[in-house]
Amino acid sequence: MSSGSCSGPGVCGGARRRPPPPPEPALSLAADLSELSLDQGYHTLADCGPPRRRRDNTLTDALWLKILSYLEVSDLCRMSRVSRRWSRFVARLTARPEPWRRVRASGPLEVAARCAGARAGPCVGAVREWRSKTCSVTVAGAQLLAATFRNLTHLALTNSNTVDARALAPIITDLVDLRHVDLTGCPNMDWPEWNWLESRLTNRRPPIEYIDLTDCTAVTDAGLCALLHTCPSLQYLYLRRCTLVTDAGVRWIPSYCALKELSVSDCTGVTDFGLYELAKLGPALRYLSVAKCSQVSDSGVRTLARRCYKLRYLNARGCGALGDDGAEAIARGCSRLRALDLGATDVSEAGLQILARCCPNLKKLALRGCELIGDDGLEAVAYYCRGLTQLNIQDTPVTLRGYRAVKKYCKRCVIEHTNPGFC
Repeated sequence: MSSGSCSGPGVCGGARRRPPPPPEPALSLAADLSELSLDQGYHTLADCGPPRRRRDNTLTDALWLKILSYLEVSDLCRMSRVSRRWSRFVARLTARPEPWRRVRASGPLEVAARCAGARAGPCVGAVREWRSKTCSVTVAGAQLLAATFRNLTHLALTNSNTVDARALAPIITDLVDLRHVDLTGCPNMDWPEWNWLESRLTNRRPPIEYIDLTDCTAVTDAGLCALLHTCPSLQYLYLRRCTLVTDAGVRWIPSYCALKELSVSDCTGVTDFGLYELAKLGPALRYLSVAKCSQVSDSGVRTLARRCYKLRYLNARGCGALGDDGAEAIARGCSRLRALDLGATDVSEAGLQILARCCPNLKKLALRGCELIGDDGLEAVAYYCRGLTQLNIQDTPVTLRGYRAVKKYCKRCVIEHTNPGFC
């Protein structure tokens, strides 16, 4: 080695070179295949794709029949158009009586009754409920419905402009098991005259227990009297917005029926004299709504509360002549109240405090538009009625103090308000 050469690492600023890596041993074809077959700990590209969608043929027939059995007949008819297999399922289901218990039809009543009767076949006797909305109802259609489905117990013909007393008469006289009648939104509907029904009913009375005549603006006092005479078993009657009903018709209710629930909301012809007569229902009455009956005052409510002491629900919203005297009568006479609506009345804090002390089981209370209540009355309600679950204080002068009192004592109460400062 010459004297000018570097004798060691780092003497001339150079770095030692690393030795080259040893050559990899050559693998045979068998070794390559064995290595490829080992589990490398990750999935292949084929396994990372989206899962395949299962077809309906992966489910058994029994499972599909179980799923489709929860549908009504009208839905089953639409489902039968999906495929031939589902058409066979629907044919098997409609051969059973269970799906035919409830029928929801559309179109003219006569056509719907004829088609449903032909499709039901031997299961026509299993139909218990019939519901039609905005359908055309004629006397011939009503007669066909009553003749085809004789075992009906529930009938709903809602929002129909063609339902009248003549069309309803064969349904009342021929369906001997009818118990539930819903005629909501039929503006031309009035009950058939008793003189016409008497000759066809002979000694039998329909066992109807529930009648809803909401928005049937053609119902008169004479029609109401005929209804009560026809249905002595009536327990639930709703006459919301039947503006032609007055005290002259309401006075006959206790003479024929022992009602449990009654609504005469927006019947402006009902006054305190009507409440005097309704008080004769006594402890049988549990639900009463006289909302927006502007001629109802403390006098009528006082008589009602003294005799109907088992009331659970009372709606007196919009009765502007109702004040603290009426609220005190309700509190002392109906201590079992669960729901009370005193919106837009003249009830003040004094009446609200008495109500809170005497009705500790209140669950729902509505005070919307009561301009005379304040924080003191609301604090009394919160302290005594700790099971309150719903409170409406919209458009009231209640401040944050009353709101926080309700939040403190009524843990599960839902408060409806219009004050953006409440938090």
